[in-house]
Amino acid sequence: MGALSFTKWSPSGNTTLLFPADAVPGAQQAATAAQALTPHLLGGEQAGFCRLRERRLRMAGGEFCINATRAFGALLALEEARAARQEGVRHDAPQEYAFSVQVSGWQGPVGVRVRGGLPEWHVAADLELPACPVQQPAPGVTLVRLPGIAHLLLDERHVFPEDFLAASALLRREYELAALPASGVVWWRQVQHQLEMFPVVHVRDAGTTCLENACGSGALALGLRLCPAGARRVFTILQPGGEPLTVTVDRQDGAMQATVEGPVRLVAEGRLWLPEGTAGGV
Repeated sequence: MGALSFTKWSPSGNTTLLFPADAVPGAQQAATAAQALTPHLLGGEQAGFCRLRERRLRMAGGEFCINATRAFGALLALEEARAARQEGVRHDAPQEYAFSVQVSGWQGPVGVRVRGGLPEWHVAADLELPACPVQQPAPGVTLVRLPGIAHLLLDERHVFPEDFLAASALLRREYELAALPASGVVWWRQVQHQLEMFPVVHVRDAGTTCLENACGSGALALGLRLCPAGARRVFTILQPGGEPLTVTVDRQDGAMQATVEGPVRLVAEGRLWLPEGTAGGV
C-alpha cells in the first residue's frame, strides 16, 4: 500500500482534492484521481496536483478549473500562515494574501487574492482573457470556448432533463466537444432576478462526468454570454450546492478581464491509502 497526502476543499460546494504533484507520476495522475474521487474513498468532484514552491496546479485531466485554482490559493495561504506560526508570528485578524499561479489549460498566470483564515477563506481568481469565442449555434444555445474547457449553455427554453448524464453526453457529441480535455453542459435560467445554473462537467482523461455543486468556468462562460461588448457587468450566480459565485466581466476598451470569487472551505486533510503501485509514498 502507498500513502498519499491530500487536502480536500469546498470552493462554493465544488469539492476538490489537492495532492502533491511529486508523489504521483504524471502518467498516473488521472487514474489516481479517478480512484480517489470514488465515494468509498475520499469522494469529490475533481482533483488536482500541486507544486507549492512553483505555485503550479495541474488538474487530473490537464483541464482548466477556476474553483480548483481558488482552492489552490487557499492552500497557499494556509501554508504561509502555518510557516508564520512556526516562526512565532501570530495574527489575530484575518489575513490577506495575493499570489500569481500557473494552472493547467490556461496560457498565462492567474492572479489569486485570498482573505480569511482556517477553515474558511474568500478567494478571487483574476483572469486576463484571450479571445473566447461566444457562438449561438441554435435557439437558446450558446457555445463558449475558454482555454482548457468549453461550455454549452442552454437557457430556460431547454428544461433540465431527468437523465442529465445521457443528455449531456448526447449534446457533447452533437456539438463536437467530446474530444476536448474538459467540457460542460450548463442549463441556466433567471428566476425573480436571480441567475441559477446546473453544470454537468465531463473530464476526458479522468473519465468523470458529474452534476457539479459549483462550476467556476461555467459561471464565467455565462457571464461572457450575458455581458455585452464594451460593458462591465457583475453577476451573482446561484450554484446547485446553494452557494453563489460572483462573476465580474469587463469587456471595455477591447480587452477582456474577469474575476470569479466566492468562499473556499477546508473540509479535511490527511493521508489516503491506495493499493500498491497506484501512488508513491509521501
